[in-house]
Amino acid sequence: MSALALSASSLMNVMKSLLADELKALRHLGDHEIDATRWDETTRITGVSESSDAQEPSHSLNADSMEVIALATRVNTYFQLHESGLEDYLLRYRTLGEWVSLVATARERGAQDIAFTTSGSTGTPKVCVHRWHDLVEEAAYFSQYLEDVLDDRVTRIVALAPCHHIYGFIFSVLLPQLLQVPVVQGYQALALAQSRRLAAGDVIVGFPFIWRLLSRQGLAFPNKVLGLTSTGPSDPQIVRELRCQNLTAIVEIYGSSETAGIGARIDTDECFRLLPRWRRDDSREDSLRDDQQGRHYPLTDTLQWRDHRYFQPQGRKDEAVQVAGINVYPGKIARLLESLPQVAKAQVRLMSDEEGGRLKAFVVPSTSLQGAGSLTEKLTEWCRQHLSTPETPRVFTFGERLPSGIMGKPGDWDL
Repeated sequence: MSALALSASSLMNVMKSLLADELKALRHLGDHEIDATRWDETTRITGVSESSDAQEPSHSLNADSMEVIALATRVNTYFQLHESGLEDYLLRYRTLGEWVSLVATARERGAQDIAFTTSGSTGTPKVCVHRWHDLVEEAAYFSQYLEDVLDDRVTRIVALAPCHHIYGFIFSVLLPQLLQVPVVQGYQALALAQSRRLAAGDVIVGFPFIWRLLSRQGLAFPNKVLGLTSTGPSDPQIVRELRCQNLTAIVEIYGSSETAGIGARIDTDECFRLLPRWRRDDSREDSLRDDQQGRHYPLTDTLQWRDHRYFQPQGRKDEAVQVAGINVYPGKIARLLESLPQVAKAQVRLMSDEEGGRLKAFVVPSTSLQGAGSLTEKLTEWCRQHLSTPETPRVFTFGERLPSGIMGKPGDWDL
């Protein structure tokens, strides 16, 4: 099964998604400010195209010299090109098609693994390298699992999650190749889902934010349409509403960039079931054992076990960050703030070095935003009395909802 090779079209889709994500970060742009759907193999990395349509932005990423280095580094890391010794060629090639061809050649020469980067929602983003065999085996497992839930063949993938993320990669890149079915991505996929131009056998690869939007439309789904969700906890009420709208089921995937999929379920009231590669280890409750690699992976969530195969996530563990060399726990501090009557929701993060290297807090007040000034004084005084100096947020920001990214994970905010 691991002999599966990424098709040229799959490589191009992943490359476009990856480069768009990197450019958005480099240029501080929003999720919809770069349209990668217009890029193709002739699109230049830098400068303008020599074609008659040279002025069309779709024919060049217009990357400057520093951006080109950043883009090449991202591609090298993601596709582990250094395993083939071909990574230096990225800076010699000029078009998107040449970069895709280079990646294909590198994979033929043994650079098979894929490296996904965490969102950084709980700290500094980190690179997580996954063996190709493990990714393909997981996609193969779900190819049968989804058809069992659907009680029919999967005939098309409608992908609303970015394909360079591990969740999108498994379900909108590997899965359709294994099943040999077409995949619709990006804006076209969203248009299909919102207009309900779906068909029996469709699998919608979504995430909590998208499912909330679709539930609000209240339109009926065709028979035998299946939904997938991941990247954040599902709202049981949203799932019930979607089922009332004739969606066959929503399969919820539990996992992370570090582990890939860990468990799955089709009912928010039920437990997740471990995927075949994972084992609970009674001697190490803070980790899971990967039977394929014989390794233990630390858990970012506390899990409540029904037995050795079924579990319920109980929320993230407190992950320490350092302030002035002292370990502090942003999650714990956020929960303490939420215990106050004036605070409905709170999120605490470590500032960047440029912001000051201390903690900052985003607070959703339990009443009106109009009293934010006086609330800052009250929270600051409460923190002075109950928290140590490193634990005390230096800046409070207020809003109607906690910041989050398009995938529904906790997001950062500007001071």
